[in-house]
Amino acid sequence: MLKALLIIDMQNFVVDRIEQGVQYYPENCIENMKRVLDQFRQAGKPVVHVRHQSLEKESIFHESSLLSLPLASFEELADEPVFIKSTSSAFSSTELLSYLQTARISELVVIGAVAGFCVNSTVRMGADLGLKITVVKDAVISFELGQYELGAAQIHNVTLALLDADFASVIACSQLLVN
Repeated sequence: MLKALLIIDMQNFVVDRIEQGVQYYPENCIENMKRVLDQFRQAGKPVVHVRHQSLEKESIFHESSLLSLPLASFEELADEPVFIKSTSSAFSSTELLSYLQTARISELVVIGAVAGFCVNSTVRMGADLGLKITVVKDAVISFELGQYELGAAQIHNVTLALLDADFASVIACSQLLVN
């Protein structure tokens, strides 16, 4: 059973939201994501990137938008595959599952953005497909939903509790064993 790191949607829109003052949680999540990525690379373990893209030219996720580009710290290396998705789940609109099966990867460690949206959808679908999934709770980011009066920490905690209840193992960055 091979284990791989799955990095979801670490694109410029994440930092843009933070710079606009959108509340996010946990505060150290991006640093923790970098630590997890470094651990996988140093151990020579597979790293897989997923990015969101839209065909709508006005969308921040359109390929022409700077906000759709990967954050510099999360750009892929030459041997790291990138899957471009147009749906919330990384499995719905990509060949991710086929790649994982061919590479004999059956366990994913998930980090990235955004916990209540693409991370949630990807983890649930991956579990339904029979993959063993670990979510690093302090290496995924949540944003507030102000129009619903829901804070980032509240969304984060509920989302990860639901994932931990039935779809994944949810651990802290300090508990991660890459090997």
